[in-house]
Amino acid sequence: MPTGVDYILRQYSGRSGGIFLSTIPMVLVLFASCSARVIDSKIPPESEQEQPVLSMMSLLGGPSEDFETKTLRLFAAQHGFHFQHLPTFESDDGLIALPQELLRKHSTVPDLLEMDIIWPSNLSEDLLDLTPYLGAAVSSFPPELIQPFTFKGRLIAVPLLIDTGLLYYRSDLLEKYGFRSPPKTWIELEAMSKVIQRGERRAGNKNFWGFVWQGRASEGLTCNALEWFGSQAGNHILEPDGTVRVCDREVVRALERAVSWIGTISPPGVIAYDVDDSFNVWKTGNAAFMRNWGYVYGFATKLSCPVHDRFGVSTLPGGDYGTTRTLGGIAVTVSRYSGHREQAVAALRYLVSAEVESLRTIQTGTLPPMYSLQQRGDLMKNTPFHDALAGKVMTGVVARPAALAGASYERVSHAFSEAVHAALARQASPAQSLHHLEDQLVEITGFRPAANL
Repeated sequence: MPTGVDYILRQYSGRSGGIFLSTIPMVLVLFASCSARVIDSKIPPESEQEQPVLSMMSLLGGPSEDFETKTLRLFAAQHGFHFQHLPTFESDDGLIALPQELLRKHSTVPDLLEMDIIWPSNLSEDLLDLTPYLGAAVSSFPPELIQPFTFKGRLIAVPLLIDTGLLYYRSDLLEKYGFRSPPKTWIELEAMSKVIQRGERRAGNKNFWGFVWQGRASEGLTCNALEWFGSQAGNHILEPDGTVRVCDREVVRALERAVSWIGTISPPGVIAYDVDDSFNVWKTGNAAFMRNWGYVYGFATKLSCPVHDRFGVSTLPGGDYGTTRTLGGIAVTVSRYSGHREQAVAALRYLVSAEVESLRTIQTGTLPPMYSLQQRGDLMKNTPFHDALAGKVMTGVVARPAALAGASYERVSHAFSEAVHAALARQASPAQSLHHLEDQLVEITGFRPAANL
């Protein structure tokens, strides 16, 4: 069976390294272990095929990808070239493999690609340094968003949209049970969940739970656990001083608390939940609280579901170190091997301009990366960050330790989520899981263990 890389190289690459659109079928299906999105491939007339074709590999689907396609096709037409989206994996676990292999082979496709905020160290050597092309425009973005994409002094990508973990809550149920505001601490979350869960079950909904989240051993659990540990102990797995810090008493305590949720305020099956699973439980009216990403807000308000007009959003509950929210986001970059560098840089600059970012937020509800746009009420009303959350996009946000882990981040995150999952599944105690994790992370990274407190 051909790989996704082989298929793309065969379908898109010609003798000159460019794209021959005459070889592209009307519907592309990526032959790989993971399914691929169906891509709209409009073939221009033969008379126009001598114009350059700019290719882009997007991580986004739905409204955001539709927005990009329309925006870049219009931009391309105005500047004398064509635009083409390439297929990408749908599985989060295999998302980086295809672009990584194409870059390793010095493929001229894609010209532009989107990258997750945790990818820079894995792809940096094959990406164009954008510093000379962005100039003063970089100052439009918060430093916290530029830093993850700055590698060895090179700006290798520009933030396209951002996201963070948030707490979704049933505002109607909080009112019904006499709670004036969403929980500010994990202790309050537990107490409120128990009261609402007990009341709703007595009222006849035996499938109702207090709190749903993402417990599958994956990047999603890494993000959830970072929020638990960061809010309770202020740690980030790997520390800037070159230490591994996962065995503090407060970290163990935070994990013990999460374990106690299983079967009490969270369903036993939550340890297999991903983003969609937790959202499906919550949107059908079977949970009081849900930890999920900001982008879910748009789906929740537009779907015809029982809770679409009966919920609110707040920052996540906090612990002794306040509230912590994991930073997520997508950036856009240019391959060093692009055969159309000038057009690619021009398209990137347009895509991250305030004009286009404003339109993206209005039409798709995604969070803009520019600080000035985050302060505009007319834009943010389509996102969770209005009313009580106005101006708080970056409050309590922390990055995953991808920069510190470098190319080893995938192994670090895998070990971390597996260890946390083992405790949640009661295969080992939280203390045992974290001590084993410390040994693994020391071996993976070469960092030294922090002094256990």
